[in-house]
Amino acid sequence: MASFTDSLRGYAFPVHKRDNFICQYCGVDGTQSFDTWLSLSWDHLLPKGHSNRDNLEFIVTACNFCNTADNRYFDLAEKRGLRFDGLTPDELVAQRMPYVQATRQSYRDFWEQRVKEQ
Repeated sequence: MASFTDSLRGYAFPVHKRDNFICQYCGVDGTQSFDTWLSLSWDHLLPKGHSNRDNLEFIVTACNFCNTADNRYFDLAEKRGLRFDGLTPDELVAQRMPYVQATRQSYRDFWEQRVKEQ
């Protein structure tokens, strides 16, 4: 059997399978189409340098957009009063969710105003 070293078929696959191939931020379902599955990535819930950053329990399935939405999340964590220690993975997702959703909404607004009716 082939050894897969890429994200979708290799190292991230156990995380995607655990999360039922669903983006934990927007709910896009990677089982619904090949193209949607191709959009899946994974998201670290903890900042670089944290002892649990690479623990699969603290990594979730995210589509490529949600994974990069608010890409300054960790840089701005202190200013925003966010904390990471002592939170469960679900609490960490909930903490990040408003920032991801705000970015998604700003892109939706742009799309509706400038792309949808073209």
